[in-house]
Amino acid sequence: MKIKVITSYKPGTWEQYSRKGIESIAKQFPKEIDIVVYAEEPKPECKYERIQWVDLNSAEPELFKFKNKHKDDPVANGELQEIEKGVRRPTELQKKGGKDKNKGSYLWAAVRFANKVFCVVNSVRNSPDYDYVVWVDADTFTFRPVPMDFFESLLPTDTMVTYLGRQRFELKDGGKYPECGFVGYNLKHPEVQNMINDWEQLYVTDNVFKLLEWHDSFIFWHLVKKYQEEKNIKVNDIGYAKGVKGHHVFVNSELGLYMDHMKGKRKIVGSSAKNDLRTPRLDAPADVWNIDYWRNRPPTL
Repeated sequence: MKIKVITSYKPGTWEQYSRKGIESIAKQFPKEIDIVVYAEEPKPECKYERIQWVDLNSAEPELFKFKNKHKDDPVANGELQEIEKGVRRPTELQKKGGKDKNKGSYLWAAVRFANKVFCVVNSVRNSPDYDYVVWVDADTFTFRPVPMDFFESLLPTDTMVTYLGRQRFELKDGGKYPECGFVGYNLKHPEVQNMINDWEQLYVTDNVFKLLEWHDSFIFWHLVKKYQEEKNIKVNDIGYAKGVKGHHVFVNSELGLYMDHMKGKRKIVGSSAKNDLRTPRLDAPADVWNIDYWRNRPPTL
C-alpha cells in the first residue's frame, strides 16, 4: 500500500508545538510513507529531509479567494458582530439550540478551518499513484515507531474514508461529528473524488454558510452521511464503532498506542493527561496503560 500523510500548521506556531508534532511524524512513521506539509509561511528550520513542503496558498487559489473574500467578516471567523453584506449564522441554529449559539466560537470559524479542507482537496486530487491520503493534525505527537502493518490495518480497501467516530455511526444519524485529527481517504474508491469536489464547492459557492456549523469536522460528517445515504458507501469508523468511548476518542483508540493528540490546551501543556484515558477495567479497547509514555503523563491538565 502506498500512503501519503499530510498536515498543515497555523503560522507562528512552529516553535510552540507544531515542530514537535510534525518532526515526531517524520521520525516515527514508517519510511515507506511519504510526508507532505502544507505551509502558509516560509519553510521553517526542520531537520528531517523526508518532509515535502507545499505552499498552500499558491497550490490552492480557490482557498486564497475564499479567505480574502471573508477575512474581514467577523461572522465568517467565528464571531457575532455582523457587517453589511456579510454572512449570517443560519436561522436554524436558534431552533436547534447549542451551547455556543450566542457567542463567538470555533464552530463558525469558516476561514480558519478552510485551510485544512483545501489541503485535503489538493492532496486527494493530485496523488494518482497513491492508495491513501491520510490527514494527521500537526499537534499530534508520535511517541514511538509506528509499524507499517499497523498503519495499513487502519486503511481498508473497500471503504471510502477512515475516521474517529464519536457517537452513533448508523446511516442518517445526526450524532456527534467525528474527531478529525486522523482521517484516511481511499484514493481507489470510485466516490472519493466526487466527495472532494462537493467539499470544495461548498466554499467556492459560499454554500458552506448554509450549514449548521462551518468547521471541517462538521462539514466532513455532513458529506459522509450524504454519501452513505445517496451512494451507499462504506466507511471505517475506528472510534465509536470499535467501542471507543470518552471525551478524547483519539488517544483511547488504537492510535493511542503510538500517538497523542494534544488538542486544545493540551498543546500548551505538552501532552494529554492520564484522566483523558478510559479506565482499562471499564471499556478501553486499546491497552494504552501499559505503555511508558502514558504511565508518565500528568494525572490531569
